[in-house]
Amino acid sequence: MIEPKITTLTDGYHMIWEDIKLQIKVKRVNLHSDGHVTGDIEITNSSVENPVILMPSSQFNFSAERTRSQTAKSLKEKYNDESVNWVEIFDYLGYKIQDLARKGEEVYEVIAEDDAPSPARILDPVIYQGVQNIIFGEKGVNKSTLTYLFAYCISLPWFDNPLELILQNDKDFYPTLILDWETDQSIFKYYLSRLKKGMNLPPCPIYYRRCYLPLIQDIEPVQDYITNNKIKVIIIDSLGAAAGGESGELKGSQAALAFNSSLRKLKTIENKPITSLIIGQTAKGSDDSNNKKTVFGSTYFTYYARNIFELCHGKDDNEDLMHLGLFHRECNLGKKHQPMGFCVTYNDQERSIQVEREPVSVREFAERVGTQALILDLLKRAGEPLTLREIMDDLEITRNNADVTLSRLKRKGKILKLNDKWGLVYNG
Repeated sequence: MIEPKITTLTDGYHMIWEDIKLQIKVKRVNLHSDGHVTGDIEITNSSVENPVILMPSSQFNFSAERTRSQTAKSLKEKYNDESVNWVEIFDYLGYKIQDLARKGEEVYEVIAEDDAPSPARILDPVIYQGVQNIIFGEKGVNKSTLTYLFAYCISLPWFDNPLELILQNDKDFYPTLILDWETDQSIFKYYLSRLKKGMNLPPCPIYYRRCYLPLIQDIEPVQDYITNNKIKVIIIDSLGAAAGGESGELKGSQAALAFNSSLRKLKTIENKPITSLIIGQTAKGSDDSNNKKTVFGSTYFTYYARNIFELCHGKDDNEDLMHLGLFHRECNLGKKHQPMGFCVTYNDQERSIQVEREPVSVREFAERVGTQALILDLLKRAGEPLTLREIMDDLEITRNNADVTLSRLKRKGKILKLNDKWGLVYNG
């Protein structure tokens, strides 16, 4: 038997036997923990004159000899062509698909260099290129609104944006695709129009796709859209629905592992890893000793992301004005950025939304910052050194917490002790 021409798909393979006018598509290839390989298989007669679907898309176990032999027998009865030996075809499929699934990607020799470039950032510091970036927060903190504005920044591109975020490349723009599991196109367009009016922006194409299936089940159409429209960045709104799990399932590892596997398969037209900005939810009751919350679901969601921010709203917000704090929680590729503040103004009469950068009020976001930031802010506001007791009473912290934090700030060169008082170190 002449071996077929094999083309790699996003989640499988396309095999064409030109000599016998046969083609087989294998999708959703899955290597299970016990070693067996499954996938969806579709067989058609590739004859232009007489195209026939011989086997519609069906789940198939490539590791099961009995399944292969029974399918070969069934197709021989349905499509009895002497030029096609179905037993050989399915024996070949069983061998080849298992071999490809277990082989994985190629191995490359990598040699460390003294001047290797730093990981690239598309929108500094919120979007690192080619990896998973997450923004998470509680309901109603404007995660989608702020993320859509990020999409505007990189799609225009908008270099002098009032968010004071830096586009690292001064030449390229980044076509962006919104993958939306939360609302629909009309609502997305409504929010985008309000931002355009409030920020006085020019028209800018941002691609949009309403999604229903979990990403792992929708990977091929998404990849086609990325390729056809030369997409470089995808925004996933939101993580829970895209991962395809109910509340309990998201806390287990399976949904997170499948979601990560899906993202790793998506490539740009240059065959580079797609850049993703993912909107996540806050886990309930996830406060730790440092007053930090975590992304809802399995810890694997956090482990696989390279760059994670938490978005919070202030205490004194009202229906027309909201103060937001964006806190850099995790970063595997560089130093964490200082907290960033944004002021969101809603004008229902003009149907507009305006977003501007503003300083972060440490007092207003006290529940989201660490004790170090609170002490530094207190000393700055006081304008003079303070005693240990004054610091403890103002911040309502324990003696042990104060001692440990002051010691760490002293080692960092942020503060110093003058007799019995602590003061800021000024680097003028």
